Amino acid sequence: MQTRLDIRTLDPYDDAQMHRFHEIFWRAEKEDGRHWNVFWTYGELATVLREPTADRRMTGCCVFEGDQMVAAGILELSLLDNREKAFLFPAVEPARRGRGLGGALLEELVEVARGDGRTRLLTDAVLPYAERETSGVLRFVDAHGFRLSNIEIYRVLPLPVPAGLLDGLAADAEGHHEGYALESYVDDLPERYLLSYCHLRNQLAVDAPTGEVDFEAAGVTPEIQRGKLERNRRIGRTTLFTVAVRDGEVVAHSDLIVAPSATEAQQMGTLVRRDHRGHRLGTAVKVANLRRLQEARPEVVEVHTQNAETNRWMVDINVRLGFEPVGVCPDFLREL
Repeated sequence: MQTRLDIRTLDPYDDAQMHRFHEIFWRAEKEDGRHWNVFWTYGELATVLREPTADRRMTGCCVFEGDQMVAAGILELSLLDNREKAFLFPAVEPARRGRGLGGALLEELVEVARGDGRTRLLTDAVLPYAERETSGVLRFVDAHGFRLSNIEIYRVLPLPVPAGLLDGLAADAEGHHEGYALESYVDDLPERYLLSYCHLRNQLAVDAPTGEVDFEAAGVTPEIQRGKLERNRRIGRTTLFTVAVRDGEVVAHSDLIVAPSATEAQQMGTLVRRDHRGHRLGTAVKVANLRRLQEARPEVVEVHTQNAETNRWMVDINVRLGFEPVGVCPDFLREL
């Protein structure tokens, strides 16, 4: 007789639950042939679930079979902007797939989002190129009412980048941004830049191509940003910023994050303010931040990023730097 499935809210302060929850996600993301894929460390995941910020809340949901947790999911809600949206992330270990666990979990996440008044439900996947058209993920989301809304390409850059390549790209850009100052920081930003940095960072989802789903500007404030930086330092994340400054304001940025003890860095965003484009500031801040990464964390051997293929300008910069495509990242939408 099959054991009844029991779906519960994760208690993030229960260490045993939390460790099993992380184990499921880690295996789901790392043990099915995507050796290049990344996921949070236990400390990172436990902290973001235990310490919601003023702009974002993440809730864990678990499927139990008897006393054993067999599937794990995360519901992420923005609290200050895009209040009609919810982000759903179900995870099932490869050995347990095909038994309906992921479907039961996903529908529970849908109902929790519905109960919070969310009407546009978003989820995504990271697929090897070879499975772009054939992955079972595509059939899974279709069976649960999701449709394809956007596709991004996942790329990896081996480090170190040759000094000659960085020098050449920097020199090529330098003649176009006279009057701008490039400044790099590790784990913090000066107080004088926080307001303009937040304004710029909040525009990222608005300006980046997002396919069928439009986003409004995020609502991160300097106070919220300070809290996130402090949390990153506490859990051992290294955050590297390079900003372009004009008239005392940040007008372009590129951010990288390195997880505790990791040998890869994640590109978190690169953006140039609309009224300052055309000066090759995107290239300039990315090159400067890569230099800083290689100086500050020489043990890091690669950088991971993803961009919509329609973002030709950013894709061109990444290709010139040497990023190689390894996978595709489809986004999916379900409307209630």
